[in-house]
Amino acid sequence: MAQFPLDAAHILALADSMIAGFTANPEVFPSPPVSVAQMQAERDAAAAAHDAQLAAQAASKAATEVKTDAFSDLTGTMKNNVSYAEFTARTPADLSLIGWGPRAEPTPLAPPGQPGSLDIPRQSAGQAQLVWEKPTSGGRPAFYKAEARTVNPAGAWLLKGTSTSLKIELTDLARNVELEFRVIAENAAGAGTPSNTVTAVL
Repeated sequence: MAQFPLDAAHILALADSMIAGFTANPEVFPSPPVSVAQMQAERDAAAAAHDAQLAAQAASKAATEVKTDAFSDLTGTMKNNVSYAEFTARTPADLSLIGWGPRAEPTPLAPPGQPGSLDIPRQSAGQAQLVWEKPTSGGRPAFYKAEARTVNPAGAWLLKGTSTSLKIELTDLARNVELEFRVIAENAAGAGTPSNTVTAVL
């Protein structure tokens, strides 16, 4: 069974075939409910509207390209003149004369915040995998330090490894001893608050 077309080109092509067929075969189709003359007029109107739409789309694309080029030229000129003004102006008030102002001071780097949800998803004899979540505050971490200490007796925190991701595999750990682990985020500004601690006997 034939399907009625949906796109403009095929609709117009079918209209042409129908007009030609009705016109050439009046004995087969003596009185269509809508005259061939009206269908021809509507076909011509649809084709003209389609052509106008295509022309408008092309014009819109061209206008957008012209606008983009014009704003690119303008912003390039403005940036050049802003650089000149920043070099030439003696005070911030001078820059305000052209609607500009001094450059903002860079925000100093802050130490990272506290890593969260430290856990040990996998462990074996003398080995442990630590995973955690990145801090939700502070500066961006450059790396994380994984530390451990004995629980009983309480020992000093000792560095066991570093990682730039949110997990680390620790090996050569003390066996048959309860160990406590923590993670600290650090960057050039310093170290953040240690994470929560977790314990394990390996």
